[in-house]
Amino acid sequence: MPVTHSKTELRPVALERIATGQLPRLAQSRTWAGRGTGKACALCDQPIQVDEVEYEIEDRADGRVQAFRLHLACQGVWQDVADLKGSYSPPLAGAC
Repeated sequence: MPVTHSKTELRPVALERIATGQLPRLAQSRTWAGRGTGKACALCDQPIQVDEVEYEIEDRADGRVQAFRLHLACQGVWQDVADLKGSYSPPLAGAC
C-alpha cells in the first residue's frame, strides 16, 4: 500500500517526532535504501511493503545508535523538515 498521507499532513508529524526524538534531528545521518520489509514507517506508521522503497536512517546520538525506517515519500518530508529547522550541516568542502 503506497503512502496516502500528503506532505502537508506529514510535516507537523515530522516536526513533533524530531522534537521528541522519534526521528533524528540531523538530515546527514547514515542512510541505506532497499526493498520494504513490512516494518512500520517511523513517520506515517504504515507498513513499508516489499514492493516499496524503504529507507533506513542510522542516527548516532547521545552515544547510542538508532535505526529509523521510512517510506521514500516520508524520507523526503523528514529531510525537508530537518533542513528547514536548520539542523542540517553540509559536509565541509574536501572532507571525506
